[in-house]
Amino acid sequence: MGVYDIAFHQDGSLAGTGGLDAFGRVWDLRTGRCIMFLEGHLKEIYGINFSPNGYHIATGSGDNTCKVWDLRQRRCIYTIPAHHNLVTGVKFEPIHGNFLLTGAYDNTAKIWTHPGWSPLKTLAGHEGKVMGLDISSDGQLIATCSYDRTFKLWMAE
Repeated sequence: MGVYDIAFHQDGSLAGTGGLDAFGRVWDLRTGRCIMFLEGHLKEIYGINFSPNGYHIATGSGDNTCKVWDLRQRRCIYTIPAHHNLVTGVKFEPIHGNFLLTGAYDNTAKIWTHPGWSPLKTLAGHEGKVMGLDISSDGQLIATCSYDRTFKLWMAE
């Protein structure tokens, strides 16, 4: 099965992958072995990202949801009904991880706030599918790119 996304853990010892089989995997890079299986999405996983605290991982899927997994509890702790179409990417705010950014084929990106991962803001403005996203290292700027052949910069506030 194809792998769509990969992310490194902050300490460099782990990587997370997601792909066509709807499962996420956490890999121990020292041994090359899968040490955790993320089972719960109904469709392929397009985005994966570790939180800066190192204890959580987020996945975005073709089932229109984002899931947040706890690596210590080894289970999904939140399912966010994030978008009206497939979720193409997920990114934690890089300093504290209290915000989560999702992008989707519904032409929007959304900011979710913790605790509870409730919706904080919708970033609407693209005329096509949001294909990629990122957050600056200081957490102040959000960048999105789209199938409409544009990229946009947004203030994270």
